[in-house]
Amino acid sequence: MALSLRATILVVEDDAALRDTLHDVVGEAGFAVSTAADGAEAVRALAEHEFDVVLLDIGLPFVDGWGILATMPHHRIPSVIVISARGDEDDKVRALDMGADDYLAKPFGAGELLARIRAVLRRSHPSTGKSGIVSAGSITMDLEARRVLRNGVEVRLSPTEYVLLAELAAHAGKALDHRTLLRRVWGPEYGDERNYLHQFVQRLRSKLEDDPHHPEVIETIQGIGYRFVQAPPLA
Repeated sequence: MALSLRATILVVEDDAALRDTLHDVVGEAGFAVSTAADGAEAVRALAEHEFDVVLLDIGLPFVDGWGILATMPHHRIPSVIVISARGDEDDKVRALDMGADDYLAKPFGAGELLARIRAVLRRSHPSTGKSGIVSAGSITMDLEARRVLRNGVEVRLSPTEYVLLAELAAHAGKALDHRTLLRRVWGPEYGDERNYLHQFVQRLRSKLEDDPHHPEVIETIQGIGYRFVQAPPLA
């Protein structure tokens, strides 16, 4: 997405000084910025407005970041970057499992924050040029229209979920290794972040598979990565 399109960012942070700093950093980079000082204010903002990216602190009054992730509106799924003073792996896994697209531990620099925002925006508006119809089981994916159907009903995917699925579907029948998927979907700096890939595959399976514990659409290739299992052509 070009900055001229004025991507909208919601900053949810209860620390006033940090909230003001984030507002200034993001605004000076060319984005339109709104802020929320607590969880209840964030819930109202998300219900009333559409945002491209949400910068979400976890330790919030009234409704914490976990509660906001659990009640994120589904009519339009924004990209969520969790920002937290806790940088432990369990919190990262929990955030990704609950729908976050990225996790950034405090303290962090302005350059890193903006790089993460631009990365999720690229995933929201990829210029992949992929086209065609790919099917697997009850799933049909129109790569040009960016639509995913399960038994004829559209499946709502977050931007990152869609880009990961599109990458797998565009190479249907072929095993893609972990590092390749991470670098193509998230970027070269994420090549070793296997937790990201694992959590997003689990999220896709929960939405696409009849039995996520016995997947038939996204197959695990032990020691390598994942494969989109394309349906055979009709006789």
